[in-house]
Amino acid sequence: MNIYLKKAIYCIVVAIICYMATRISKWLTEKIFSKKSIIVKNPRRANTFKSVVSNMLKVAIYFIAVLTILAELGVSKTSLAAVSGSIAVAIGLGAQNLVSDMISGVFILLEEQFQVGDIVTIAGCTGTVESVTMRCTRLRNADGTVYIVPNGTITTITNKCKEFMNASVDVGVDYDEDIDHVIDVLKDEMNVVFNEVKGLKEVPEVLGIVGLDDSAVTIRIVAKCDIKENFPVEREIRIHIKRRFTKENISIPFPQRTLHIINEKGE
Repeated sequence: MNIYLKKAIYCIVVAIICYMATRISKWLTEKIFSKKSIIVKNPRRANTFKSVVSNMLKVAIYFIAVLTILAELGVSKTSLAAVSGSIAVAIGLGAQNLVSDMISGVFILLEEQFQVGDIVTIAGCTGTVESVTMRCTRLRNADGTVYIVPNGTITTITNKCKEFMNASVDVGVDYDEDIDHVIDVLKDEMNVVFNEVKGLKEVPEVLGIVGLDDSAVTIRIVAKCDIKENFPVEREIRIHIKRRFTKENISIPFPQRTLHIINEKGE
């Protein structure tokens, strides 16, 4: 058989083995860091480690495959060692940002600053963490936009998924309403909300008046709830308030304007 044909077949076999190895490594990491795994019991932390380990294994497999193919094509081991050394020097001298990204990635994982599935604000970008690698973090916001943030550029992290979240609802009532009565009605309704709405950790708190606006007196309600349950809780609270205000005949005002009309005489 022609020697070039043999080399081509060998390279194809190596490529196929590389592909299979990446698939197997992905399957193994998913098994190791699955929801039933005893290695990492926190599901979100398990997803984070799964993302990092999977990417590291993929890079290692590709690197070994490339070296194997180059060796089969006639590149000497000495040359490969020299190339590897040159790459190491290049990383050390010219890729400080890459090293910084990787070191930051290690500390993000060790300190559990955020995990896959968390809602965070990083470098002015807010979104859900889709993946964390040693080099960068991938976020996706509510409209589907994806942000890729290098770990080395992360200085301040706002994590909205630590232990609990607050649902905040502002309610406007007419100036003619008895504010004390309105607050009592809201406090009573919040007890009903706590018993009927899922995701609440405690009875929502009626803080009181937070604004005297043009057309309404604004009252704020804050509820401690489970992670990522704040938006559904806010919607349910508004539904309960509207029904209760209708029952109690409490007016929710609409924008009003006072017009002064002056005639030609200036009256």
